[in-house]
Amino acid sequence: MPEWKDYGLVLRSREFKEADRLVTLLTRQSGTVTMVARGVRKVPSKLAAQVEPLTLGFYQLHLGRSTMGTLLQGEVLKSHRKLHADTILLVYAHYFCELCEASLPEHEPSVPVFTLLVQALTMLEEDEQPDRVARCFELNLLALLGYRPVLDSCLCCNGSGPFLFDPASGGLVCRQCPSTAEAFTVSGAAVAVMKRFLELTFHRLTVCRVPPVLSEEIHRVSCQLFARAVGKTRFKSLEVLRSVTKGQ
Repeated sequence: MPEWKDYGLVLRSREFKEADRLVTLLTRQSGTVTMVARGVRKVPSKLAAQVEPLTLGFYQLHLGRSTMGTLLQGEVLKSHRKLHADTILLVYAHYFCELCEASLPEHEPSVPVFTLLVQALTMLEEDEQPDRVARCFELNLLALLGYRPVLDSCLCCNGSGPFLFDPASGGLVCRQCPSTAEAFTVSGAAVAVMKRFLELTFHRLTVCRVPPVLSEEIHRVSCQLFARAVGKTRFKSLEVLRSVTKGQ
């Protein structure tokens, strides 16, 4: 497959050599790919708009035998201008992209992950509570990666709580059942919201009330599972987000 066309979303773009850019795309059929957009930093360049981060487009790509692949041309389908115009929304969007890039090896197809990311960026533009969108995205990405948390009952005795969440086991355990030192308390409200997110994804998301304390509780569950899923505990975009939202 030396040359092909595919839908893609620009996860990130950085300077390369004197006039080029390295563009990492999450494509619908081929997973994450990193391509050179040659001459894109020259003025004018037909490719400049197509390689902006968060751009959803239809791209023509070439994979060389001994050299890095090349992004030949593209058509912008959605530029997500609303996300670029709001600092907090922009950082959340970059966080979603960073999670996807960390989760998928290059050239590993994942149509469901591509679809989930496209939906998540759309919801960021529509929802007044971006952290609610983030919690829903995190949990559903984990599910697609095979790390869906077990939330129906205690993993040991099938009891109905109150619960701890044990990252090592990937689910709930009753307080009286054996658990690892990593286990931490999780409220019934958090469990209910997580189950709703996993069952309905972004459907009617705006009617689901998620106060900040509950959002942090759910985020802790996701962070612990991502550490196991991708072996990564720090995300640069999350650190930026904490800095931007500090004191708000």
